Amino acid sequence: MTNHLRDLYHIDSAIPKQATTINLYSRNILVVTVPDEVTIQNDPAPRANFTITAVGPGETEIIMNTTSQEISNISHNYIKVEVIRSQTLLVINAIIGWLYFLAWTISFYPQVLENWQRKSVIGLNFDLVALNLIGFSAYAAFNINLFWVDEIKKEYKALHPYEIIPVKGNDVFFGIHSVILTIFLILQCIRYERGNQKVSRTGTILVSGSTIFIFVSLILAIVGKISWLNFFYYLSYVKLGVNVVKNVPQVYLNYKRQSTEGWSITGVLLDVVGGVFSVLQMILIAYNHDDWGSMLGNPTKFGLGVLSIAFDVIFIIQHYILYKRDKTYVTLINS
Repeated sequence: MTNHLRDLYHIDSAIPKQATTINLYSRNILVVTVPDEVTIQNDPAPRANFTITAVGPGETEIIMNTTSQEISNISHNYIKVEVIRSQTLLVINAIIGWLYFLAWTISFYPQVLENWQRKSVIGLNFDLVALNLIGFSAYAAFNINLFWVDEIKKEYKALHPYEIIPVKGNDVFFGIHSVILTIFLILQCIRYERGNQKVSRTGTILVSGSTIFIFVSLILAIVGKISWLNFFYYLSYVKLGVNVVKNVPQVYLNYKRQSTEGWSITGVLLDVVGGVFSVLQMILIAYNHDDWGSMLGNPTKFGLGVLSIAFDVIFIIQHYILYKRDKTYVTLINS
């Protein structure tokens, strides 16, 4: 097993004038144990050393407290401890994370390229595009605010004092990039040949309902009825809801046309690669930390990953089996 310390918070308080005892305890003794207390000596640079003993894989926090009158309010100081089975798996997980990030990022471009080459968007379902705009906009807003806005980050830390904000720089980039590419797809839908395709009544209801929900939630946040953090959580729920239903219209359109022409299979293949790597990473992280609850306890994320793969499999079956188009070959014989 490997000890991995991260997010060490220094005690933010006045320097004690005499030796001071700090009480320590581990929030999960099945992961690490620590001495009950440690003494900070009255030196020019006060410090104390203590041993953290790994017991088993997992994540926990070491909490500090004291009865000293010279040091107050240190309960918000803690050490985040991560004990893993294998450092190699940690590296593999990082690589997998970048692989599915790249696969999902690149997966937008084949559809854009196919539309440009055909100068047509016939075969691309407009409900999917409209729902993606709502979903990715909500996703981008959630990530941007939790990553950059200090007030939102403070709200999150107040609600989850021992958790790391679950938004990274690549999440922000992916969200913004997704919105830009979706808008570009919409412009293609406006400019290129589209036949009689349009956003369906069902799609209009879903998009309108999501927009109204976001608008009402925004008003509630502005007047202080809900916190801004909750508002952005509501945006994330919109994204989750969109992910559940957005591929259904495209599956139905392919079925109705008995064809996948106009729907880029390359984008689907990249998406399924990203989905498989995403689920694989969740499994490896759960194993490496012996924390299957992180995966099974979050069925939404895991379920959506599996659902995305399932739809991709349907698209692959439609393209390569059900609606496969035979190519006609003409043999040229030299006389």
